[in-house]
Amino acid sequence: MPEVLLISENYIKKYTTINGSVDPNILYANVYLAQDKWVLPFLGTDLMNKIKTDVAAGTITGIYQTLLEDYVQKALLWWLMCEVTPSLCYRMDNGTLVQRQSEDTIPVTDHVMKDMMDRARQNAEFYTRILVDFLCHNSSLLPEYTSNTFPDTSPRTDVTNTLNYYFSHGNTATSFSAFSQNILNRIP
Repeated sequence: MPEVLLISENYIKKYTTINGSVDPNILYANVYLAQDKWVLPFLGTDLMNKIKTDVAAGTITGIYQTLLEDYVQKALLWWLMCEVTPSLCYRMDNGTLVQRQSEDTIPVTDHVMKDMMDRARQNAEFYTRILVDFLCHNSSLLPEYTSNTFPDTSPRTDVTNTLNYYFSHGNTATSFSAFSQNILNRIP
């Protein structure tokens, strides 16, 4: 499957705070990452390949075009922002990690950068929930959504992040929901 960008540089710059002077190569690498890391798990391999094939051929129409333009691109845009923000602040230059700064700007603190990433993640999760709702509601019209077989990725329908873990004093991994439920049980 050839690499296909599901959002363009113009789309990114139109709907985010990324301005025209940002190197598109920084964006492209992070679009590919966000597509594979954050969108593929919700579309599944077969539906992702169908969309990429149709986009590459310029033949995307109907419900697939609606899916791409109204749901996938919005979620992908904000997952991209989660991935690209550190790349916009820091670069590898001659084997050294450096913070980028132009003549008329002041670099933001790591705290501000992480806050921006948190906001982008909230937007990404919001649009991903809408994407999953659309996919579940229209699964009969999208046969590729349910046709995955091993070793393909089958689509996830849970949008909650299951990767957040907090460690108890005994260094035993505890999921956030179990951790928060533990806290709530202690409140009189």
